[in-house]
Amino acid sequence: MESLNSPNVRPPAFFADAMLGRLARWLRMLGYDTAYDKVISDEALIARVLTEHRWLLTRDGYLVQRKVLRDRQTLIINDHLQDQLRQLRSELHLELNLGDRTASRCAECNVLLRPIPHAEAAHAVPAYVASQHGTFAQCPRCERIYWPGTHCIHMRALLQELRVS
Repeated sequence: MESLNSPNVRPPAFFADAMLGRLARWLRMLGYDTAYDKVISDEALIARVLTEHRWLLTRDGYLVQRKVLRDRQTLIINDHLQDQLRQLRSELHLELNLGDRTASRCAECNVLLRPIPHAEAAHAVPAYVASQHGTFAQCPRCERIYWPGTHCIHMRALLQELRVS
C-alpha cells in the first residue's frame, strides 16, 4: 500500500467509529483531520466516509466486510491506544509526530486551531499557565484554548516510545 503520507497524496482524512474516541482525539492533536461521531448508524457512517473521502478506522469487523468501502478502512485490532497508534504507523505508514508545537486541530471539534496573542489568552487561562507559556492557540468553533503544557510532554514521550518499538 502506498503511504497515506506520501507527497503525491493529500493528507489523510479519517473517520473514527464510536469505539475509537480516544484515538480520534490523538489523531486530531497530531494534526490529522479525523471525524468522529459517537452516535451514527452504519449507513450514515459509510455515506460520510465515501462523500467526504475519508479513511474509516473501526473496531467493527462486520463493518469492514461491507463491499462498498473496498480499500477505505482499517480494522483496529486492539483496545489500547499505544497499540492502535502502532498499528496505524505500521499499516498506513502514518507519521506520528507532534514536533515542538502544540496541537494543530481541536481535540473536540476537529477544527484547525488559530494562534492567539498571549495577552488575549492570559485573560482566559489560569494565571500560572499564562506566566509559564508564551504560545497559545484557540479553536474558532468551541473557543477552547491550547498551549504546550505537560500533556504535550506526555504525548511526545509516548510517541518517542512508539518510534523505537
